[in-house]
Amino acid sequence: MRYFLVLFVTLSSILTAADDHISARVDPPINPETNKARPIAIELKNLSPSLMILKEAIKKGIFTLLINSKTHKISSPSGKVFKVSLLTEDQLNKLFQEMAEQKHIPFCYPEDGCYARAHEMTQLMEKKGVVTGKVFLEGDLRVETTNAPKGFVEWWYHVAPFVAVKKEGKTILYVIDPSLFKKPVTIDEWVKLQTSHKNGKIDEIYHTKRYNYLPGAKKEELDSYQSQDITDTKQTLQSYLQIQLERIKEKK
Repeated sequence: MRYFLVLFVTLSSILTAADDHISARVDPPINPETNKARPIAIELKNLSPSLMILKEAIKKGIFTLLINSKTHKISSPSGKVFKVSLLTEDQLNKLFQEMAEQKHIPFCYPEDGCYARAHEMTQLMEKKGVVTGKVFLEGDLRVETTNAPKGFVEWWYHVAPFVAVKKEGKTILYVIDPSLFKKPVTIDEWVKLQTSHKNGKIDEIYHTKRYNYLPGAKKEELDSYQSQDITDTKQTLQSYLQIQLERIKEKK
C-alpha cells in the first residue's frame, strides 16, 4: 500500500506538468496528407521521454494494469497480443448494470449503432479502470426483440465489449451487451442468440482492442481512440437516441 501511495504522489506531480504542457497548445496539428487532425498520441512528441511514456501509459490503460495486475491476454486478428481486465463475478455484474443504466446510450434501438454503443461503453469502462476488448461477429445474424417494430433485427455483423472473469479455476470471456441481454453472458451465449435461427451462419468471429471501431479496421494495431471515431460515436448515439425516444412516446 505504501508503494502505491508513493507511486500515486509521484505520478500526480508528473501528470500536472504534462497537463500544463499539453494545455498550452491551441488546436491539434493537421496532417497535410489527409487534412485531418492527428491523433493526440502524435501531439505528445515534444514532451520529454518520461512524460510521453507516462501519458501514453495512462491513455492505453497501462497505468491501471500497474495497480491491478490481474489481466488476461487475447490475440487480435493481426496476431498481436493485447490485455483485458480480469474481474470477479461481482465486479462484472456491477459493471454491466452501470452500463445498462447509461441513459445516453440507445440500447432499445437495436437495429443499428452497435459499433457506437460498444465504443462508448469501452471508454466509460476505461474511466473506471477497466480495460476491455471488443468481440466482433460476422455472418447471417438475427435476434428476436420487442424493441424493433418488426419483432426482430438482422445484421451482417455485431460488436460488443468483453472482459475476462476467473470462474471455477477457468478464465472465461464475458460480453457486456445491454442491447440484447439483461446480464453479462459468455461469448458462446452471445453468439448462439444471434445464430440460432433457420439461416444462422458464422462467417467470422474475432477479438480486437477497444480502439478498433468497425470491422474494416480489425487488423489495425491502434494504441489510442481515434478522434474521427469518437466524433462518429457521439453523432450516432444522438441520432438513434432520438429515434428511441420517439418510439417510447408512440407506445404511450
